[in-house]
Amino acid sequence: MQPELSLIVPTYRRPALLARALASARAASRRPAAQLELIVVDDCPEGSGFEAAREQGARYLAKAGIDRGLSASRNLGIALARGRCLAFLDDDDQFVPGALDALIDTALAGAGLVYGDHELFDAQRRQTVDLSALTLDELLVCNRIPVGSYVLPRAALQQPFDPKLRSHEDWEFLLAHAQRVGLRHVPGVVARIDKTDNATHSMQARRRSLFWLDFLSIYARFPAPHLSEARSRMLQQLGLQVPAALLDFEDRV
Repeated sequence: MQPELSLIVPTYRRPALLARALASARAASRRPAAQLELIVVDDCPEGSGFEAAREQGARYLAKAGIDRGLSASRNLGIALARGRCLAFLDDDDQFVPGALDALIDTALAGAGLVYGDHELFDAQRRQTVDLSALTLDELLVCNRIPVGSYVLPRAALQQPFDPKLRSHEDWEFLLAHAQRVGLRHVPGVVARIDKTDNATHSMQARRRSLFWLDFLSIYARFPAPHLSEARSRMLQQLGLQVPAALLDFEDRV
């Protein structure tokens, strides 16, 4: 029997968080277990995620140190996936109980990329993000839909994640599909996005200092001259002064 959903979870040396993520996926759907295929792709040569994957009945792939990074892991998961729909979850995030079914049902009805609202949390606070009024123009300026809060029909898959991007590869993936197959919002919080490590993880800090490079790359890949002013303001928030006139990429691509 073909699963209705394949969920791809990259991981690296966070077994307790991975176990939490996988358990949340099982609790997020009332469908039979056979309809929800869990795929764990482990970047750790020692196989840190094996036990958590085994306990939740997930398919498990250890990359043994080759093709490192989230994009490569997600792309390997896509290649392994057998489901009619695809979803992705970072190993430190969680689904809300019962939240997957509405996403899957809507995606299987042919609605393109289907997403819901999410909750951001860290040790001090929780914030619910309502995306019911989100527009494609907003998404073309800055990503608002985190991995873990959307489902894509496998038949609508246009391209893999780009491993050349240092960050925001998930944003580029979203834009590529949103522009071609459309977006559909499902009301309600579907995922909890854990921001606890964002301020302390040194690799994340180094990547944040270079976010503007990938923003420029994505802006060039998805020209939107009518958004040049908004994009210029976004880059200012990242510490880069770029006049709006230089962000009109329409004649340069």
